[in-house]
Amino acid sequence: MEHQKYHEIAEAAVDLFNKQGYHATSMQDIADYVGLQKGSLYHYISSKEELLERITSETINGFVRELERIVKRDLSATERLEQAIHMHFTRVTNNIPMSAILLRESFSLSDDPHQLIQNSTDHYLDLWAQIITHGVENGEFKLGDPRVTALAILGACNWAYRWYQDDGSQKNTEIAQYMIQLLLSGILL
Repeated sequence: MEHQKYHEIAEAAVDLFNKQGYHATSMQDIADYVGLQKGSLYHYISSKEELLERITSETINGFVRELERIVKRDLSATERLEQAIHMHFTRVTNNIPMSAILLRESFSLSDDPHQLIQNSTDHYLDLWAQIITHGVENGEFKLGDPRVTALAILGACNWAYRWYQDDGSQKNTEIAQYMIQLLLSGILL
């Protein structure tokens, strides 16, 4: 029951943070959304920032776990990069509300929690750079800055949280395939 109520509170926070923004959302707003007295909310969470930290941590660490699996696969760098782009784009578009919070609201965290999210984000970027570096070393990709290349790919994919429509003419997996073709044509030899 405790876990279920926390999950309900977290979902409310995701919805409210996306509609109103983190700073404009109060603990009272969250309590009202889930039908609790504000004081009862503190039985499940210690603060609004704790909610934001847990939501953003869960989101970035989900991305990291998936990319670590891809990096460990016995594939060419091109195949790894294709899978990484597909994974990232579909994760962003499969859960736009949580992706949006990670990309927009994680900067609202205080120093220590923000640093934890930043460490996970840096690790994620390092994994992308590792794939690209491997491709350069193998002669699959053009010589260039692997981190800048990774940031360009992530930037292109991340922006989908703003424009992707689930009920649009193309499914996210179709757009992911197009993104792969578009992005790789710039670095393949």
